[in-house]
Amino acid sequence: MFSVASTITIALGLLSVPSVAQQTAAAKCAPAGAVHGIFLRGESLADDGDPSPLNVLYQLSDDLYRRLPGSTVLGLRYDFTNSNKLAAAHNGSAMLQQYVADYAASCPDSKISLMGYSLGAVAVMDAICGTGQIGTIPITAMDSKYNKNVAAIVAYGDETHAPNQPWNVGNCTNGVGYLPRFVNLGCAPFAKAMRSYCDYYDEQCCSYMPNNGNQGHHSYMTKYNGDVVNFIASKVGK
Repeated sequence: MFSVASTITIALGLLSVPSVAQQTAAAKCAPAGAVHGIFLRGESLADDGDPSPLNVLYQLSDDLYRRLPGSTVLGLRYDFTNSNKLAAAHNGSAMLQQYVADYAASCPDSKISLMGYSLGAVAVMDAICGTGQIGTIPITAMDSKYNKNVAAIVAYGDETHAPNQPWNVGNCTNGVGYLPRFVNLGCAPFAKAMRSYCDYYDEQCCSYMPNNGNQGHHSYMTKYNGDVVNFIASKVGK
């Protein structure tokens, strides 16, 4: 959960992004009909006992392997344990942009699928669209040339959710996230590849709507994973 006040504590000049520069051997590039998934989990609290980079997205990863044999999945190790969530999201966005650029250079014919949940969804959507929300740490939109590499972009419970966007999925038709993105020009080159799932009873992406203990924020995996895998498959011709 974000608050605008938390930005006061951030010194932009001190933010650093660990390098994820890498080269992928041709033999390890995702083949035709498969994808390379880059998954960004939600935040990790000190006492949650699960520091893994996939966390609740592990089942979607397994489903993707079964549906699209030859696919690979990386849980991006961005700074998801940082208690400053704005800084953590910015870190994830910057790392993701760099990783996509590196992978596309090494595997120009492979297709990439991006997936983010909760804090990871904010990082994914900011990496694609750039930040335009008040209170966020600025980052520019992903270079449009990568829309030929990035086949699918999926967000669960994104706090930058705004109503009436063509990529919206779910029953939250009027609510907004804590950091709604009302300026979406940077999303345009990737719009056909995007899906953002947001339901009522998710107070993080659908605030000001009926609250039920934020249960909606934790139900996406069981409710939508099958739909997401089919969507990704459709984007690689399967």
